[in-house]
Amino acid sequence: LPLVGHGRIIGSLNLGSRRRDRFAQSMGADFLERLAAIASLSFENSINHERLKMLGLTDPLTGVNNRRFFEQRLREEVIRAERSKQSLSCLFFDVDRFKSVNDRFGHRSGDIVLREVASILTRQMRLSDVLVRYGGEEFASLLVDTSYEEAIDIAERIRQAVCVHRFAMPEGDALRVTISIGVATLCQFNYGVDSKAGERLIHDADMALLDAKQKGRNRVVAAKLMPAPIFSRNQA
Repeated sequence: LPLVGHGRIIGSLNLGSRRRDRFAQSMGADFLERLAAIASLSFENSINHERLKMLGLTDPLTGVNNRRFFEQRLREEVIRAERSKQSLSCLFFDVDRFKSVNDRFGHRSGDIVLREVASILTRQMRLSDVLVRYGGEEFASLLVDTSYEEAIDIAERIRQAVCVHRFAMPEGDALRVTISIGVATLCQFNYGVDSKAGERLIHDADMALLDAKQKGRNRVVAAKLMPAPIFSRNQA
């Protein structure tokens, strides 16, 4: 029996039996049809609920997730990293001198730059990674099971990809922009296991980004790894 939602087939309800005489052309199927209608309505409501939830977690301009989604996933990924004893890296991106793009070419062109930067970042990410528009011209990503050195390499590859890209403006001009990137990594010998690890990871990546901006922009700066935490015999 077809499952129909808004005139569109969204699935099917299938029944079978090993007995050849279980189903026949003359059998009444009113109950099963009503069951299929109820199932269709339930699936449609569930789809609409998920769609609304995704709209609340997605940036409408760039199509990537937003800061709210990032904060939810951060807690999940920190817990996963601590349990699996795997590294978790964070990258913070900022489009350099973005205000001058808006002032010179207009906000429409600024939107084009943000969408294309988001597209470049998305292509560099794995399916397991998290990419969000953090706010304004800032983006952030969580790189799952990615070491300090690997995160720096990925950041540098992204910086170069943005640097060589030609952004087509509505007036026909081609524009080049650069980005600054801050890198931080959460690992056992860095933060240990505690409830503030995620907050410090974000803070370190943010401070590394600020350092990159202050050093001239268009560069990658990584936060220093902290020494292993020292525990007393009682704490151990």
